[in-house]
Amino acid sequence: MTTIEMLDKLKTYQGILSKRVGLEEAVDLLPKTIEAQNEMLSRLRKTFAEKDEAFKRSEQLVRDLRQGLAEAEMTREKAEQQMDGITTQREYEAINKEIRDATEKEQNLRKDIQMEERNFGEIEEELQKTLGGIAMLEKEISEKNTAIDEEKGKKQELVIELKAKEDEISKGIASDILFKLERIIRNKKGVGVVPVHGVVCTGCHMILPANFVNALRDEENTQVHFCPYCSRILFYEETEEAPEFIGDIESGSLADLADYSEDGEEEADAEEDEDQSEKDEGEKEFPPRKNTSRKAAFPRDDFTEDSEE
Repeated sequence: MTTIEMLDKLKTYQGILSKRVGLEEAVDLLPKTIEAQNEMLSRLRKTFAEKDEAFKRSEQLVRDLRQGLAEAEMTREKAEQQMDGITTQREYEAINKEIRDATEKEQNLRKDIQMEERNFGEIEEELQKTLGGIAMLEKEISEKNTAIDEEKGKKQELVIELKAKEDEISKGIASDILFKLERIIRNKKGVGVVPVHGVVCTGCHMILPANFVNALRDEENTQVHFCPYCSRILFYEETEEAPEFIGDIESGSLADLADYSEDGEEEADAEEDEDQSEKDEGEKEFPPRKNTSRKAAFPRDDFTEDSEE
């Protein structure tokens, strides 16, 4: 099998493999589509448990208050019955106080019972609403799970079909190349075989050494080449447009660019040194004029008189 035939196979294999990888990733993401509903259901169940506990406490409190009310009523009735057998003023005052205390306790207990029963009713209403929300959400999640299972089954069938095509198209290609290609496609968003334009890898847009590119362009080449930067499989593709600097480095390597840059910098440094040397010689030949003050040469008074004349 020639390199061209292998590259054609790898390109076809890449298309099939990319579809399979995309389907497998979609299958993995399907359960995540109902994560929000599951989280909401979890919160509703927690809320229901808290409200149910509050409901039970309120229910028990109402029972305790009713029992206390019944005891207060019995105490008052018993005291009222004792009024008929009173013989002294002191007994009357004691029983009368007992009746007043029992009556006041009854009134307070009735108020507490009314308040707690109202609270009990509100909790019960909220509890029913929460329970209805849980039931509705559980139904929605169940329906979505059914739909997800159906879609998952269809995608998995397609994955099996694509794997069969991969096995067919990959005959004659080394397993290590297929393994690298699949790893590249999973890491490089579905692109594992890319062309080289000029001396640039179109996968990572890095400049490749000219001798490396020349090996790709060699028609007798039988080796699969991987980009030294992004690890993609490369093949050379002729293009009408190419960067201006390609012609300068086709016969060399990237080191030529560095040499060219260093030579340019050395020449520039040499020119700067030469200019500085000429400047220093000029200063020696023509020393700068001393900055003499006009005030010293021409006293201010004399200069003023001459000007007036």
